[in-house]
Amino acid sequence: MATANGSSLGITSLAPAVRWDHHDHAAHVVQFYGEDGLLLDELSRFIGTALGAGDAAIVIATREHRDGLALRLKAWGLDTNQSVQGRYVALDAADTLKKFMLDGWPNAALFAEVLGGVLAGVRAPSFGEHGHVAAFGEMVALLWAEGKPEAAIRLEQLWNDLAKTHSFSLRCAYPMSSFYREEHGELLLKICAEHSNVIPHESYTTLVNEDQRLLSIAHLQQKAQALESEVAERRQVEERLRSSQAELESIVEQRTAALRQLSSRLLSLQDSERRRIARELHDSLGQFLVALKLNVDLLRKDPIQPRLWAQSDQLMEQCISEVRTLSYLLHPPTMDAVGIASAARWYVEGFGLRSDLQLTLNTPDDPVRLPGHIELALFRVLQEALTNVHRHSGASAAEVLIQRSPGLVTLEVKDNGRGVGRETLFRFRKTGTGAGVGLMSMHERARELGGKVEIESDDTGTAVRITIPVPLDCAGGDLMPGA
Repeated sequence: MATANGSSLGITSLAPAVRWDHHDHAAHVVQFYGEDGLLLDELSRFIGTALGAGDAAIVIATREHRDGLALRLKAWGLDTNQSVQGRYVALDAADTLKKFMLDGWPNAALFAEVLGGVLAGVRAPSFGEHGHVAAFGEMVALLWAEGKPEAAIRLEQLWNDLAKTHSFSLRCAYPMSSFYREEHGELLLKICAEHSNVIPHESYTTLVNEDQRLLSIAHLQQKAQALESEVAERRQVEERLRSSQAELESIVEQRTAALRQLSSRLLSLQDSERRRIARELHDSLGQFLVALKLNVDLLRKDPIQPRLWAQSDQLMEQCISEVRTLSYLLHPPTMDAVGIASAARWYVEGFGLRSDLQLTLNTPDDPVRLPGHIELALFRVLQEALTNVHRHSGASAAEVLIQRSPGLVTLEVKDNGRGVGRETLFRFRKTGTGAGVGLMSMHERARELGGKVEIESDDTGTAVRITIPVPLDCAGGDLMPGA
């Protein structure tokens, strides 16, 4: 049979032993546990000593914990079905919780009615007005498990309010595994604040002397400090990642906007180029062919006309020249046969005649060829750059430089025009946008080949320089002047 303090019952207590007759019968204690078996051992001591002292007990728990407690009490000689009948009430935690929850929140009036009735019922028929009640509840743990921590804290407060009108000693229990997130620390402190005493995890309560407990506290403090440092470092990393992600998203948005703008401009340029070619065909080649046709008609009527034959000869030569020029502008055949130096020389000479610009060209004469896609990109950049000079710079002269070195090829076009606006130049250097379609086109061609475009400009002129990496076996010699 159990004694009043439970000392002869063979039960190992996890918390400091307290005689039930010395117990604070208005206490509200919270216990944090790791293993169900150890919780039930401690709970059987708490409930068993109360029943052994002739007092009453109320257990509001899960079925598993109710059954486990009943087996341990029976081992004490306390049969919950017979020897303590009328002084022991066991209720299901989930069913009891439903009786006073409204819209996911504990209702104060219903709680007082339901739990007040249970307390009054267990005392009145069994013992006098000075009897005591030991109560255990884990309804709060169910609310926590449902993700309702604030509701659990509110339920703890309602138990405290009930203690103002009813006498009982209450113990609540939470599995420590539920407090696994950083933000749970603040909520745990709120829970502890609603209780008169706290029984910590059994890893602490099993320590047998004060020195061990102080050592454990120091170790836990070290772990907490390490965790705080780790959390702070993680936050810094996350902040840097967020900042990098925002910066990357901004760059992607800028690039996407630039590409859309470039695509739109390129389509517009394509249409303009088609219109220009159509005009060239109509105004030059078309006119020559019409004149040639008229001459042919006249020659049919009178074949012996030397002047008409000479004129027709000249018209055919002009037609051939116009077709060749248009063809070369679209894709110079000399570049396929000889390379960028020859194509650049032909284009610069022709552009100078058509635009009245004074142009000079410096390009290497060595026979080493560049890959075809790089030579084509350089030729297109040269076209774009000279077109920009002619249309926008107001320049009277420009110099074209092509230079090769191990691993690199550089094309530079420098004019003596009015220069590029400071704001436009700043935007282009920072984002590759904000300039005209010609510069944007150069930028994209260079970027696709792993190269870059640089612009230097002031009121004395502008220099546009494109640098593209090339295979090392394409290394060239020193700069050589071209014709």
